[in-house]
Amino acid sequence: MARALRARGAATREAGRRATTEAYGHHCYLDASTIGAAAGTGVFVRGNVGAGRVVATYPGLTYVGSAVRYMKGYPRVGVNNEYLMARSDGCVIDGKPWGRGSDEGDGFGDWPGSPVKLTEEEEREADGGSFFTRLLRPRLPRERRERLLAECMSLERDNPYACAHFANHPPEGTSPNVIVATVDIPSDPDTRRYVPNVNIEPDDGDKSSESVWSIIRDGERTIGERVRDVSASLFGEDADKPKAKSTEPTSGDGSIRTLVLVATRDIEDGEEIFLNYRLSTHVTPPSWYTRVDPEEDDRRWA
Repeated sequence: MARALRARGAATREAGRRATTEAYGHHCYLDASTIGAAAGTGVFVRGNVGAGRVVATYPGLTYVGSAVRYMKGYPRVGVNNEYLMARSDGCVIDGKPWGRGSDEGDGFGDWPGSPVKLTEEEEREADGGSFFTRLLRPRLPRERRERLLAECMSLERDNPYACAHFANHPPEGTSPNVIVATVDIPSDPDTRRYVPNVNIEPDDGDKSSESVWSIIRDGERTIGERVRDVSASLFGEDADKPKAKSTEPTSGDGSIRTLVLVATRDIEDGEEIFLNYRLSTHVTPPSWYTRVDPEEDDRRWA
């Protein structure tokens, strides 16, 4: 997929899309969801996708293990953020800063935003805040922020596959046509800019395990409050349901940690992508949400 993006070269946006489709077989685009106005934007396919092929990638900042404490709003990371997704190893990807993947000023997305690019007030707190301020709102060291910012700004924002965070849950009577899968992509200088994720790793020597599920297990709140705080839309693979013990993901291998949507059947030109959100059974779901497989959900969240 990254090589298909590289192959399009310098071209107009539409010409680039055509070149990408010729090289990979399809590209994705955003449009009003077929579900209705309340569903907002959806992801659609231009071209044809065979079963088992990668359809789209989930872009954004990937928080590895205990690095989630740097996430904006920590520990209530799910407040006002519906674009969080967990990997099977506990890493959490925040797709909200990526937005629509362009810098056209459409009011959505502020790439890369906090904790990489801080406001002036956040900078002052990071460099000279009180001990308690820094304890409650930890910041990445300046050197790491600068390095991460350079990496973020080197990415190709006009990426027609980096839109999985817009995939909608299927309406009643409709089956999902994709599943989510964890992927670690080796960092290749020739294709790095086309992988729309940047890892935020734990501090050196930090072996503590504080994945998203350790936030949920916080004993000071009811389970409903805890799950809502993380986000009712924090969904992922079967393996990433709450566990009794979490382990720190292996870091430092240079791979880019991401998630992809894989077609479960052939998808035709113009079809909308639908992903089963599999929301927790421990909270009351939104009115629009219909469970695809209630028995599977009961097993997953038991």
